[in-house]
Amino acid sequence: MAIPSNDNRNMGNDGPGRWPSHPSNNGSQDDPEDGLSDASSALTQLGNEEFPRHFSEREGRLFHAHGGSPYPMPVDGGEQTRLNALHHILFERLNSHYGGPVRDVLAGEPGRHRRVLDLCTGTGTWVMDMASTFTNVRFSGIDIVPIVPRTTPRNIHFEIADATQPLRWPDGTMDFVHARNVSMAVADYRRTLSEAARVLRRGGLFFSGEILRKVTFDPNYFAGEPAVDAPRAENFYRIINRALAFRGLTNYAEEIAEYVYTSGQFGSVRRESYEIPIGEWSSSSSGRRLGARYRDNLAMFAWNFAPMLKDAGHSDSFIEEIIQGFVDDMGTVRGMVGVYQTVWARRC
Repeated sequence: MAIPSNDNRNMGNDGPGRWPSHPSNNGSQDDPEDGLSDASSALTQLGNEEFPRHFSEREGRLFHAHGGSPYPMPVDGGEQTRLNALHHILFERLNSHYGGPVRDVLAGEPGRHRRVLDLCTGTGTWVMDMASTFTNVRFSGIDIVPIVPRTTPRNIHFEIADATQPLRWPDGTMDFVHARNVSMAVADYRRTLSEAARVLRRGGLFFSGEILRKVTFDPNYFAGEPAVDAPRAENFYRIINRALAFRGLTNYAEEIAEYVYTSGQFGSVRRESYEIPIGEWSSSSSGRRLGARYRDNLAMFAWNFAPMLKDAGHSDSFIEEIIQGFVDDMGTVRGMVGVYQTVWARRC
């Protein structure tokens, strides 16, 4: 395969409330070409009394209560803060909230709303930022837990739905399907990709973005060997990838381009890789600032894995040793980078 490559809750700050939805009397949101509009009576509002059934609490942390989802991370205020910070880190690194010909795909067309679907939307920050730029485009975000803002612009709709299950929209409804950091929620990526292709119109855009779960060095700074130069970080990734695999979440991020290409449903497949410095070793002041923020974000990421590792049968002392070793390597080993790999393609 030849794929062009540029390797260049608490329940949120607002607390519990109603799951955002456009008012049913907002005629501008009813799109006759969408067999089930965002204001359809088939969608129901989530009242305050219903919030608890979407969450479970263990050892002071809040998790999703969706029995069918393998997603292992907490969904409380601490993790939401980390996810929002990571969103801004990725924006600073890419200088954009997207990759590929998004502006062309979302360009206005008389008599038709352009539509975007965000899978595993999380806190909804990506949708909120995109909707403020593309104000005439309709955005939908789905997730298994209601942790998005309660107050949204009129061109945004969030709803509770599982991205691993059939999507409610008819064929050819969406212009852009966005799937960022879904690899810890989606076990069968090919199945989810097939659904994304189904709801995309011909010429529509699919975008994937995943941070690789492995130790990587910037070869222009230090040609390090992970097992030798960052052994505790290497061990951490080995252990969490094994625990995730027990949940059915194999480490497939680097295979997504192949999945897209071999699906036969997309053309113009392009893969790009972006390195994010970890720590303050960069020669530029902006790189050092970004690296410090990303190092701290990774530390939060690691500690938020503690409940999953305990579920896997590890002792508290072992978990603390493994995570603290990872954090120490992140803070002391120079030249390490995170790799954010994106794939985008047009629907055939």
